[in-house]
Amino acid sequence: MSYEFNVLGTAEVRRDGVPVEVGHARQLSVLAVLLVDVNQVVSVDKLLARVWGEAPPRQAKSALYSYMSRLRTALDGLPIVRRSGGYVLEADPESIDLHRFRSLTARGEHGEAVALVRGVPFEGLHGEWFDSLRETLAGEITAAELDHTDSRLAAGEHRALVAELTARTNERPLDERLAGQLMRALIGADRRPDALAYYSRLKHRLADELGLDPGPALRDLHASLTQRPQWSAHQLSPAPQGFTGREAELAALEDGPIVTITGPAGTGKTWLALHWAHAHAADYPDGQLFVDLNGSDPADVVRAFITALGTAPDGIPPEPHAQTALYRTLLADRRMLIVLDNAADTAQVVPLLPGTPRCRVIVTSRERLPGLVTAHGARPVVL
Repeated sequence: MSYEFNVLGTAEVRRDGVPVEVGHARQLSVLAVLLVDVNQVVSVDKLLARVWGEAPPRQAKSALYSYMSRLRTALDGLPIVRRSGGYVLEADPESIDLHRFRSLTARGEHGEAVALVRGVPFEGLHGEWFDSLRETLAGEITAAELDHTDSRLAAGEHRALVAELTARTNERPLDERLAGQLMRALIGADRRPDALAYYSRLKHRLADELGLDPGPALRDLHASLTQRPQWSAHQLSPAPQGFTGREAELAALEDGPIVTITGPAGTGKTWLALHWAHAHAADYPDGQLFVDLNGSDPADVVRAFITALGTAPDGIPPEPHAQTALYRTLLADRRMLIVLDNAADTAQVVPLLPGTPRCRVIVTSRERLPGLVTAHGARPVVL
């Protein structure tokens, strides 16, 4: 027998997938308080205050005892235990969508967390305590939605997000993080004029309603659209001298937006990559990025690339997902060459991939990097 408790919407209980009748709203409120503090003793005074308010009526305590008896009957097989001074509901926290939501967000699985939300949390339950809890959860849900959107932007879902983000910015027109996400989606969807127009409208609204200018992250994003010459980077190491041969391998580097050059140490992987890169640099007028990944944390490389592309330090968002999203947004309408040398594995490379086929990526590694080939369509060149 398995129970499922849902409070991220209308509060309900399911046993083996079938709805369980647990009584009227006040009785359900008592259960909801125990669910929030599952496996913890909730004192009688706290239960009374949360369900009836700070000044509960005289008969509230006897009503509480009656509700506990009825809940035990309704939740047959699930213990509500009387402990010194209070009650405790003993259950698996993962059976309660609220605790599952918080566990998923703590692990960075924001999409799965957001999918648990079915409406207004604790809908149908009233009182100051539930109102305060709803307000807290609204902030947590909004943060999870924003983090999930950053992940989707980092994955290149710009076009799919435009309509959704437009609706959400209409609901929260002064939320600058949300505004930046809409601008990045528009840029990635080849709608730069729309992104500029949206920024202009937002700037005027912030000035009129709050007397403020857009924050540094939005200003830098706007600068990436209006001051494009400042965003060019030329980071290639010097071209190798005396390079000869490798005609077949050089020809293979022409195919596809991502190419891997793999082989044992000393086979000339870096030389091959740099020779091709210098020979074709003119094909990438917006610049070239280069990094030796040997032992590097990809998050550090993303920040370095964002900086090389002209973003001021105070314009770099703190969250890794948001940094990757910004990096891909900056590349969205540019044609750049990116050389990632000495990659240890696929996981080190993926955060550094642009979300557009306009850019060319060359990766060198001693490993075969099958994940890049199968999941990202990389063309392998083996030395």
